Amino acid sequence: MSPSTIESHLGFIVLADISGYTRFIMDHKRFGIKALEQRNQRVTQEHAEAIISILLEAVIDHLDDLLVVNKLEGDAALFYAVCDDPARLAPQLVGRLQQAFAAFNQELEHLKACDGCLCQACCERGDLRIKIIAHAGEFMIKPVSRFEELAGEAVIFAHRLLKNTIPSSEYLALTPSLYRLLPPTLEFETHQQKVDDFGSVKLQVFYPQKPKVQARKLPLPWPWQTWAMMRFFAKPRSRELLETTRRALHQGWSSEVESSPSQIVSRS
Repeated sequence: MSPSTIESHLGFIVLADISGYTRFIMDHKRFGIKALEQRNQRVTQEHAEAIISILLEAVIDHLDDLLVVNKLEGDAALFYAVCDDPARLAPQLVGRLQQAFAAFNQELEHLKACDGCLCQACCERGDLRIKIIAHAGEFMIKPVSRFEELAGEAVIFAHRLLKNTIPSSEYLALTPSLYRLLPPTLEFETHQQKVDDFGSVKLQVFYPQKPKVQARKLPLPWPWQTWAMMRFFAKPRSRELLETTRRALHQGWSSEVESSPSQIVSRS
C-alpha cells in the first residue's frame, strides 16, 4: 500500500477491553493525611498503568500471529486482520479468542510481585476481567503519518458494541456476520442487543469459566516480597511504550526497538 493510498479490505475487527479499568485506575485508599493520600494515589496509578500494560501485552502476544494490533484505546486494544477468505480463518480466530481469557487470567496469576504492595491496584488486580467484541466485514486502512488508521462502518459498529447489556464483565461476543462463518456450535448463547444507528442485533456470546485469581489476602507483605515488588515496578511499563514498540515491530523497526524503546516512543 502506497503512503497516500486508502484501501478497502475484507477481514476482521476485534476489540479487547479490560472490564473494571476506570475504578481500578482511579481508586485509592483514604488515610486522612493529605501527603499520604497523594503518595498512595501516585503509587496506585503508576502500578495500575503497569498492570494494565502487562495484561494487554499478554493478550496481544496471544493473538499476534492472527491479528495486527492497530492501536490501544485507553483500556482496550483494537485489532484487525485482512483476509481474502474469511470463512477459512474464522474458526481458527474464534478458537484463539476463546483461549485469550486463559492467557489473560494466567498473566494475572503470574503477577506475584503485586503481593509485595499494599496499593489498591495491586490488592485488587484479581477483579479485572476482559471482554472481547469480534466482527467480520469490510473496512478501510488509511495511512496517517507513520500510523495506520482503521475506518468504515465495520469499525464504528464494533466500537458501538462495547456499550451493551450483556450481563457479564467477561465474554466473547460475535456479530452475525462472523458467527455465520462458523460451523454449528453449542458454546454460544444468543443475546439481542439494540445498537445506536444500527438497530437490533443478534449477538452470539461465549462466557468463559470464572478465573481462579483471588484478591490479595495477606495482612502485610514479607520483606522479600516488597523487594521483589520494587524491582518489578522499577522497569518502565506503559500503554504508550507498548503501543509504539508494537507498531515499530509491525513496520520492521525491530532492531531499533531492541536498542532503545524510548527513542521509538519519542519519534512516534
